[in-house]
Order: sequence, then C-alpha cells, then structure tokens
Amino acid sequence: MSKYEPLPQFLGSSRVSTKRLTFSQIEHVLGFRLPKSAYEHEAWWSNNATGHSHARAWLSAGWQTQDVDLAGRKVTFRRSAPLRARRDPWGCMAGTVTFMPGVDLTAPSGDTWNAEEGRVLNE
Repeated sequence: MSKYEPLPQFLGSSRVSTKRLTFSQIEHVLGFRLPKSAYEHEAWWSNNATGHSHARAWLSAGWQTQDVDLAGRKVTFRRSAPLRARRDPWGCMAGTVTFMPGVDLTAPSGDTWNAEEGRVLNE
C-alpha cells in the first residue's frame, strides 16, 4: 500500500464528483507533510502515474487533478470514473426468492412444511 493511499480513500468516501482541497487539508488526511516539490512544481500534481506513487494512488482510485493553484496552495480532484452504485449481493436474482412466513432456514433438510397446520413436520 502506498503512503498516499489515505488520500484516494478520503476522496472515495465522498459522493461528490469534484473536491477542492488545500494542501494542508491533504496533509491532514495523509498524516505527513507534502514534499517541497508539491509546493513548487505543478508537474507534481500531474495525472501521470509513471514513476509517481502519489499520482498513481489517486488515478487508480478514479480521480484526476485539475486547477492546481500553487500560490493559493489548493488543488481540485475530479472523479474520472463514474460513481458506481453499491452492488446488490444477489445480483440478477434479487427479489426472486420468497420464503413462507414461519419457515426455519436453520432446520435440517429432512423437515417439511405443512401448510395446513402452519408448522414444520419432522419425518
């Protein structure tokens, strides 16, 4: 795990598509100071993952930087991948299975349901 991983995790916890952050806010999220080059060179904030673990962290999480303001010490992160809806664990089967009231799913499989008596019968 990259030391920059807390940043994309923080960004991913938000439902917004863009997020403007100050350098000090980013440092608070990361838990350490940004390198001097982040304060002096816009290239540090480029969306080039080759050889740059910081950029690789936000790019792999579906974010890109834009509007870098070195003088104001701010940068905007924009979601580059669409926000995916949380997947239903049942997928295409969601809502297709219905259990009768009173059915005990923990009962041994030899038991059968008697609809007339409204109870499980042991064989």
